[in-house]
Amino acid sequence: MDVLEEIRRGLANLDDSGRMLPIMAMPATAPAWVFREHGTFGVAIELRNDRLVAEGFVGARLATVERMVDDVPRRLLRLESSILSLRNEFAVVCAQMVDAGDNGATRAVLLADPVAWWDRWRHLLGNAVITQSSYATLAELLALERLVKDGQDVDWRGPLGGTVDLVTFDAGYEIKSTVSRYESRVHVSGQFQLAMAETRKLALVHYRFEPSVSGESINGVCRRLGAAGVSAALLDDLLTRCGLEDGCSARNETFAVLESRLYPVDADFPRIVPSSFKNDTLPAGIVHIEYQIDLSGLTSVVF
Repeated sequence: MDVLEEIRRGLANLDDSGRMLPIMAMPATAPAWVFREHGTFGVAIELRNDRLVAEGFVGARLATVERMVDDVPRRLLRLESSILSLRNEFAVVCAQMVDAGDNGATRAVLLADPVAWWDRWRHLLGNAVITQSSYATLAELLALERLVKDGQDVDWRGPLGGTVDLVTFDAGYEIKSTVSRYESRVHVSGQFQLAMAETRKLALVHYRFEPSVSGESINGVCRRLGAAGVSAALLDDLLTRCGLEDGCSARNETFAVLESRLYPVDADFPRIVPSSFKNDTLPAGIVHIEYQIDLSGLTSVVF
């Protein structure tokens, strides 16, 4: 039986207990296992270092885990999915992932840079990345850092689905970002996003980034926030909610900040909120509104 057939049989027949079934067709110098665990399934190989990997796109994930295999604690690199109806197709990618190659050369390349292997497959399959764009989260973290430096007690609500991204004792801050040099339009997702301005101070902060080989990164800002007294565990939890868990390569992507500007959401700032309608109520049959605002020409200050 070849490797692909073993993987397909294992995915079909294993229960959800997490048992690691060795792939017998693999050479002893490059072991690999098939597993099913709590609704996920896939293959695993052993890592010999403490590198963290946490990459995901729709339908699949590559991640490092700690598991017991044959009563021995092992650090594993797992390729996993939860779409059972496509397990036979997924098995083809699994077989390529565990392949040892001549004298273990293919396995060595994978272990040297698992993220590079992942990116090649992701681009080939044309699948959609499920994580939020890293620069959008970076913008929220930079704004959080600025407010913390100003001595503000800040609640980062963006990852929790808050109406606005950052809230202090007396104000709210909605954070927008772009990697376009000239785009001045921002997307407002709902009639409530800017409604806070009806009852308390609200500002929209707009960051303009440029991808760069050096500059600001999520992990870099998190280190500075940690040094400033912000809980590292809390930041990690919130980033995980954004799909940017520890080990995700997007957390090390770097951007140059071209500009950051603050726009007061006041009486002159264009917006659609419940009070825009008669009796503060959307027209019958309308349940949600999304729209774009052109920031060019609006009053702003450097943030």
